[in-house]
Amino acid sequence: MKRAVYPAAFLALCLSICDVRAQTAGDPRGGSVLARQVCSVCHATQAGQDRSPNPHAPTFVELATSPGMTSAALMVALTTPHVGMPMFRLSTEEREDIVAYILGLH
Repeated sequence: MKRAVYPAAFLALCLSICDVRAQTAGDPRGGSVLARQVCSVCHATQAGQDRSPNPHAPTFVELATSPGMTSAALMVALTTPHVGMPMFRLSTEEREDIVAYILGLH
């Protein structure tokens, strides 16, 4: 009986890890499209753009290459009001897509 429990526990752990990855991965292509539609008013959203339209808004490449930048930090930035950034009503999936796109610029 003990032998059957270990594989079942291992399988459950693997499935839970895979499920978490699937939920947080995001789609960089969708994030790119959304960034151009929503974020490009203030931010330089594409690689190769040196300056943002709003001089106080970092480029997405700057965000991606900031030391210690993580998906969690970007998710907080997209969900927490802060000076100069308007609050958008983005779904969790849209935020994950934008985060995946930004981190893909690294």
